[in-house]
Amino acid sequence: MLSTVMDESRGPAPNIRARSEAESRALYLRIKSAISEGRFLPGTRLPTERALSAEYGVARNTVRKTMARLMREGLILREVGRGTFVAEKPEAQPAAGEFSLPELFEARLLFEPALVDLVIERATETDFATFDAALAAMEQADNWAAYKEAKYALHLAIARASRNRFIIHMVETILTSRRAAGWGRPGGHHTPLAMVRQTACRDNAAIVAALRARDAATARDLMRDYLVRTLASVSAA
Repeated sequence: MLSTVMDESRGPAPNIRARSEAESRALYLRIKSAISEGRFLPGTRLPTERALSAEYGVARNTVRKTMARLMREGLILREVGRGTFVAEKPEAQPAAGEFSLPELFEARLLFEPALVDLVIERATETDFATFDAALAAMEQADNWAAYKEAKYALHLAIARASRNRFIIHMVETILTSRRAAGWGRPGGHHTPLAMVRQTACRDNAAIVAALRARDAATARDLMRDYLVRTLASVSAA
């Protein structure tokens, strides 16, 4: 059983609102600590608001506010007619660098070909200048990391030209994952730069040319073909 929330040594709160806030925070910390330390296991039914109010000597409204906060944070669940329960712990999500290269290209294949429609509708001359600069950086890169940075910078610039923040976030997440992995390929080796740079520069330049011409069908096909070939390459490595 949890110990009493209020610590009389702290003295009276300066006003009713401050006292309510202090009591709510104390109750919140007690229950959260009990959950995180395993004293309240997942699935445990918690006492009613009335019981918690009596046990800790706080107002029902204070208990209600505390439980609402715990529920917003996903620590507890309320089921109508049954009561309040400690939530099951969610499965750990992979960190940014834990996605495999094939997984990332599969995801890109699902949305990047369709992305070109937004880019064609919204891209400005400034965007195309950014595309050209990224292509030039790809061609001039003298090491693997610089080449990969430039190539992903191009695809991030294309995503940004869509003016869709969610899509931009997805591409930024992919970029973060690849950086975290040190731009590595399956098997822990890099393909010699000269073997891939010329083809990749040609393919990406064709994509940019189709975008500049506002040719959605061609741009979609080129983007899809490029990603399919790259996925096949990394999956076979």
